[in-house]
Amino acid sequence: MSWHAVEAIDRAVDATRRFLFPFEAVRWAKLAFLALVMAGGGAGASGSATWSLGSPAGGVGAGNGIDPIEPESVPPGAERVVRTGVERVAELDPALLAGLALGAVFVVAVLSACSIAFRLVFYEALSTTEAALWGPFRDRFRQALGLFGFAAVTALVAGLPAVALAAALDPDLLRVVGVSVDRFFGGSPVAVPLLGALGVLAGATALVGTAVSRLTFEFVAPTMVRRDVGVVAGWREVWASLRGSWAEVAVYFAVHLVLAVGVGAVQGAAVAFVGGVVAVAALVVLLLAAVSLGGVAALFGTTGGAIALVVVVVCSVVAVAILTLPVTLIARTYLIAYEVSTLAGIDPDLAPLAPTLVASDEPGLSSE
Repeated sequence: MSWHAVEAIDRAVDATRRFLFPFEAVRWAKLAFLALVMAGGGAGASGSATWSLGSPAGGVGAGNGIDPIEPESVPPGAERVVRTGVERVAELDPALLAGLALGAVFVVAVLSACSIAFRLVFYEALSTTEAALWGPFRDRFRQALGLFGFAAVTALVAGLPAVALAAALDPDLLRVVGVSVDRFFGGSPVAVPLLGALGVLAGATALVGTAVSRLTFEFVAPTMVRRDVGVVAGWREVWASLRGSWAEVAVYFAVHLVLAVGVGAVQGAAVAFVGGVVAVAALVVLLLAAVSLGGVAALFGTTGGAIALVVVVVCSVVAVAILTLPVTLIARTYLIAYEVSTLAGIDPDLAPLAPTLVASDEPGLSSE
């Protein structure tokens, strides 16, 4: 029995080579921009939310294994500083705080939707082999909003049991908003079984939510581009193709994980090598600057030295990012090409993969 997820490994290599080469500077610049800003970038659980199932965050001394902080361990004056900060926040107008919170949520939502839209633009580039930015971004933004809303609802639903578990283990998490869970779990003989069941439910929903989110961004999103439909219609198309093929999906997740780890290792090695070379060059520049300023101490003790230090550090970071960008582009293109190639193996009509990116000996995988 052949697995599409395994066969797609080699097909993705061929598709990546055909898509990125021959090298064109302007085209690579556009694709590199997409690789930097698009959601997920094909590096694993794209766009998916993650939930921590360990000890609840923020819990102190409420059965979560964290000992309460003794008053004697607090540095003198620290408690006064904290109380002063809390009092100042409490003095702010609630309407102002609510407005700031809504504004922050709005900004995050817009930026997330833009990042998702650029991912859809990259899928369209795979389907046409043309690296356009603004036109496809404008055309796909409504689909990106749908994907963002679907991902947000999925994360909320899948994360609720984990939040409930955290609140049950540490009632102080909800007590700060005037809700008490002591009457549900405190002193009850069924508290431990209920907590165990809630923990199992939290783990299961987190696992299912992650799988749904990944399938949404790795299979449904390209289907939306290929068929020019919304997220619900895209899920309907993918669901019809995946029914009865869940073993294929499990193999895909396993192979994708191995590939993502391998690609991440290659990227890490590239960053380490380039970073070392840039660090040596930066050190030489700083030594020359120190000589001109009168000594190494002048780098930290004078305004000119501080400016030189900041400029060299910023330029070094930018240089590392630019020099490793080709590796980042190739790595992310390969992972996305792998996802689309797997989808093409399952159902060629759903994959936004241009015929020129498919090997001539595999005509059945053409999207046309």
